[in-house]
Amino acid sequence: MVKIATLAARVMTSAGLKKFKYGVADAKRKITRSPHEVHYFHQVDDPYSHLMAQVLVDFQAAYNVEVRIHLVDTPADDVAPERDDLINYSRRDAAKIAPYHKLTFTNIGRQPSDEILSLARRAMAGSSNLINSIAEISAAYWAEDKQALSNMSLVSQQVSDEMFDAGTKKREALGHYLGAAVHYGGDWYWGVDRLPYLEARLEKANLRQANHQVVTRFQDRPGFMTKPATGRLTVEFFPSARSPYTHVAIAETMDLPNHYPITLKVRPVLPMVMRGLPVPMNKRFYIMSDTKREADRVGVSFGNIFDPVGKPVERVYSLFPKANAQGKGMAVIKAFCEMAWSEAVDVGSDDGLRKVLARAGLKWDDMQDVLDTEDWRDEIEENRLAMTGAGLWGVPSYRLLNEDGEEVFSCWGRDRIWLLACEIQKALS
Repeated sequence: MVKIATLAARVMTSAGLKKFKYGVADAKRKITRSPHEVHYFHQVDDPYSHLMAQVLVDFQAAYNVEVRIHLVDTPADDVAPERDDLINYSRRDAAKIAPYHKLTFTNIGRQPSDEILSLARRAMAGSSNLINSIAEISAAYWAEDKQALSNMSLVSQQVSDEMFDAGTKKREALGHYLGAAVHYGGDWYWGVDRLPYLEARLEKANLRQANHQVVTRFQDRPGFMTKPATGRLTVEFFPSARSPYTHVAIAETMDLPNHYPITLKVRPVLPMVMRGLPVPMNKRFYIMSDTKREADRVGVSFGNIFDPVGKPVERVYSLFPKANAQGKGMAVIKAFCEMAWSEAVDVGSDDGLRKVLARAGLKWDDMQDVLDTEDWRDEIEENRLAMTGAGLWGVPSYRLLNEDGEEVFSCWGRDRIWLLACEIQKALS
């Protein structure tokens, strides 16, 4: 069974499968004589959708494609656990990243009222030229401008609900679950963070219009400090040994102290599924494919997988406190993730853990007194509470602390390491 799962993961993340999917989509388009269609799914009360709304006009102009906008409801509970935290985090994260993309979003500290939301939904459903009006309607929603929304062409609540329901069902049929998501030719691209992948694909297909520049770019981590630092900070890193995104993030995270005067503190947490949070199949599929392209972009091997959920994670976590006391905690997590996510090693077996410890520079015999004990659970739970206390719940997450141990910034995701670096420089300058 394990070998079958490993083979399935290898196929799922292979370049061959991606090429096949793209080929099938292109063949279908040619047979039906359809134009190149980019399907965008907009959720009115989603901050990331507001950022996407601001780039659609430029995107349509830059590429020889037809952008089809679909209006969607909020994600289902099973794909949006810790919903309140997700909503609050999305607002503050969108406000942080917007200026770097030359976009705007103001976090008003709450969601606009249900009345304002209803007006915005009715206005979007009633627009005869949504690609040109969606950013204006979205801005009015987040500004809580009831008057502006009331003056727009509004359809009835029933018609609006029907349009949003149709868009939600189309998104589900195509295999996704979030707002701000884009589908083109068999693949998904979420938000302004992943749109550069689609732009590169369209350019490779010679679909970029002459005299038009790319609309979005990947954000780069700033380099070494350009001014002398005035102090030393702490970065708390919350990984999960079962998280593919954690695996991709570890090398760059470990590199941060080489660039900035920070102390890196590793605080592992249990995987979401081992904390009772659901991860439905469509979400798992997207995470796997998205992790693969992120891994390829940053030069991390990924795809030859042994899923370490359950006992393997518990076994390596039993080793972590002692390894960490010897300055080898991060090395153990790194070795475990490498072997699980890129080498398909059975890291739950004694033989697999021997290899993990050897790569981390530890001896198997020296760790037998803690292996498979339960002493680690309190520490791991304390880590989870610290992470959720910062309004975070997914991994990898980061907290930036000043010299007094006070939080000055927190973020979630490997694709926010660049933002963490910017905040480090800001705090030290």
